[in-house]
Amino acid sequence: MKTIEELFLPIDALEQEQRRTGEMIEEFEEERGYFAHKFLKIKNELFSENKTIIIRKHRRFAHYPLHSHQFMEFNYMLKGRSKQIVNGEEVILEEKQVLLLDSNSQHELYPLGENDLLINFLFKTSDINLSAFKRIDSEHIGLTYDFLMNTVLSKDYYENHLLLDLKDNQEIQDTFEQMIREFYFDKRLCNEVLNAFSQVLFLQLSRVYHAQLSHIYGTNSSTSNVLLILRRIEENAKDISLQELAAELGYNRNYLSNLIKKETGKNFKQLVIEQRLHEAHHLLLTTNISIDTICEYVGFTNRTQFYKKFNELFNASPQNVRSMR
Repeated sequence: MKTIEELFLPIDALEQEQRRTGEMIEEFEEERGYFAHKFLKIKNELFSENKTIIIRKHRRFAHYPLHSHQFMEFNYMLKGRSKQIVNGEEVILEEKQVLLLDSNSQHELYPLGENDLLINFLFKTSDINLSAFKRIDSEHIGLTYDFLMNTVLSKDYYENHLLLDLKDNQEIQDTFEQMIREFYFDKRLCNEVLNAFSQVLFLQLSRVYHAQLSHIYGTNSSTSNVLLILRRIEENAKDISLQELAAELGYNRNYLSNLIKKETGKNFKQLVIEQRLHEAHHLLLTTNISIDTICEYVGFTNRTQFYKKFNELFNASPQNVRSMR
């Protein structure tokens, strides 16, 4: 059986012509209208009636002009690298990275070389966009997500593209490969299987997104420091102490306490309690462990306090949350 790279590396007829001329060869209707309007708007008509997902190799050797589309697109860099301009910002997509593009985002692509393989995943769905994607599982993600959404990113902040690194995530690489094979070999129930895989893919990518929040949004030293502190609390909420955290990070205990309060608006104890509650919320939805055992497991010795704080944070009792499973 051919590998995915072996499937896409051969140069097809359109690519041969693009390599010869250095110019984009029009393939479908909107592309044929580009030279008249100087802008591509790729519409949902690209999808056939029974196809809600399209997977295609991005053609090499020619510049692809500025365009937008009515659907969500994932650009998966299978091999090599790709230079793109996304909403006026230069983006370099490295091997085993994926660029998530919301509908109506504008981008153009510089020519790919012979050994560069960029695979486009197009999703005709109104149920998923970057805003909805980032909220997947947010109920119990924890402090880092809460801090970024409530403090760093303003209420009117809008993001229509996102770059994720998948080099250390073999399971997602495998999902992409399974989807490619399903699409290109057109097996029975292909579209249904692809739709099922897409749900898995969105969940896997959401997990990566939340794990990489610190890297994605830690653009200045102050934010990066706070994100590091919050990540440590997330990882050790059950038994972490302010003194131990200060020693680990090389801070004076009082300085760290003041820094946390200044940057988050909450003290260390409040943050620890919130993270324990997020973990309890997750366990209530994903396990059959008794509520009292969960209370003790996440670090609460006072059950009355656990129930009170849980209600305050989630506006629901532990019993109500468990019934949502």
